[in-house]
Amino acid sequence: MNFIESLFGRKKDPIKDGNAQLVRAMEEVASNDSPVNRKKLYDALLGSMMLVPTPEVPAGLSPGLNTTREETQIRLTSVTDRNGIKIAAAFTDAEALRNWDPNTPYIGLKAQDLFRIIMATDVQELAINPFDPIRKMIRPGGRVKRDEMHLLSAGIPPSFSGQKVAQVQLNESDKVFIGRPAHPPSAEVDELLKGQALSFPSIAELHVFQMATRTGGSHTVVGIILSGDASRSQEEEIVWAMGASVRPELESDQSLDFLFLRGPMQDQVRALGAAIFRRP
Repeated sequence: MNFIESLFGRKKDPIKDGNAQLVRAMEEVASNDSPVNRKKLYDALLGSMMLVPTPEVPAGLSPGLNTTREETQIRLTSVTDRNGIKIAAAFTDAEALRNWDPNTPYIGLKAQDLFRIIMATDVQELAINPFDPIRKMIRPGGRVKRDEMHLLSAGIPPSFSGQKVAQVQLNESDKVFIGRPAHPPSAEVDELLKGQALSFPSIAELHVFQMATRTGGSHTVVGIILSGDASRSQEEEIVWAMGASVRPELESDQSLDFLFLRGPMQDQVRALGAAIFRRP
């Protein structure tokens, strides 16, 4: 695999403070896993730079933080856990990395670049700050699942994430490309979504479409059009219910995103997507 990656610059070392903002965000999620704290965590991840162990330092780079504009081949160190999940590792700082393996080569990568690299592999999860069991944990850590990395690789922080299901929240300035999915959800998934839509009187329409971002991420999305205003908690209830209903029908490598449609995007999706529900 070849990637053009922007790595850390030596003159400005942004992880000297140990990625303090990211560490705090992980601690807050560990103590209170709420949508607000999850949002802080995803924002901190997108703004972070990580130390990534690699079997060997790529040619032309030196161990540690680098800057390169050349095409660089990057290999990740990965392991398979007891549940058969393939995992790569990344660290907030050198001390955390050495607590895992004192001798491994490593390079510095922007987190979003790392997520893009992982999405081109069969790695299923990213473990942040894992540690050798014979040593004590010195930094908070956790795992980022593949559906979360799918969004983060495109610079989109999920509003929340569950197994195989994620809600997408876009900024007004985000540019996206919309079309019909080449591989739409199954008829069984459509029926489950229709059933959930009928149970929520505020849902007026559902549309399925493919959404690609300027940064290269592509997502199969269920667009939700409401008949009126809804609070954030009501929107989250809708998405959780829909996600829970279709989760058993999704393939292991399949993800489904949800987006509440408003303004010009609502009209574009109506024209270019495929309607799967309209309230009578």
